[in-house]
Amino acid sequence: MKILLTGATGAIGKEIAKGLTANGHNVILACRSEWKAASLAYEIKAEYNTTPDTLMLDLADSKSVKEAAGKLSHVRLDGIIHNAGVMNGQYRTGPDGREDTMNVNYHNTRLLTELLLPALNDGAGVVFTTSATRTWFPFQKITDDIPADCYGRLKAYALSKKLITRYAGHLSEELKGRDIRVNCTDPGVVDTPMLSMGKWFDPLTDIFFRPFCFKPRRAAKTAIRAVTSNRTGRIFLTPWGSEKIKV
Repeated sequence: MKILLTGATGAIGKEIAKGLTANGHNVILACRSEWKAASLAYEIKAEYNTTPDTLMLDLADSKSVKEAAGKLSHVRLDGIIHNAGVMNGQYRTGPDGREDTMNVNYHNTRLLTELLLPALNDGAGVVFTTSATRTWFPFQKITDDIPADCYGRLKAYALSKKLITRYAGHLSEELKGRDIRVNCTDPGVVDTPMLSMGKWFDPLTDIFFRPFCFKPRRAAKTAIRAVTSNRTGRIFLTPWGSEKIKV
């Protein structure tokens, strides 16, 4: 299988890339940093004797998304794993003029998917990354943007994950005719830099909380399970199990 992986050089992304390669899949490493992509490709080459392709992609910028999709216009894909994501401590906008967390996690992830639908082989797998935070704010207004005066780090992240999960559910129904499986992966609480809140209690988190979190390799296995599954419309959970996407 040829699989596009976004956020490939992050903590979980690296483990997904290595796990896919170890299982005989061809991976396209998509990320913002050319240097980091080249470094990971070299690492995979040294370990598995195969060199993955790399693709420059900045999900904060729709222009970059369109350029990346254009470069893949002649490639046939068997899978996409949307692993990239952000959770910003402060409100900020990117090149598109939208709040960055919502733009990366939802708007441009959705845009990339829709631009690449023609490149997907029938029977392909598409995986979005969700989070349990999508259920944390049940009375939150469902909107595709968050104004600066209503911004909260967790609220923005939760809303972006709620929206992308709903989109995945609808897309799974839409693509059944092509036998394209659309699922989500919920990695759980993982020991990554995203746990750092930039607050006074971060050192305590490192001592008392991080040791009990899932390691990136464990979360990566869930994403791989999701993209290779013959099921659709599911959320695959770490460390095991799955549930139906509720839209």
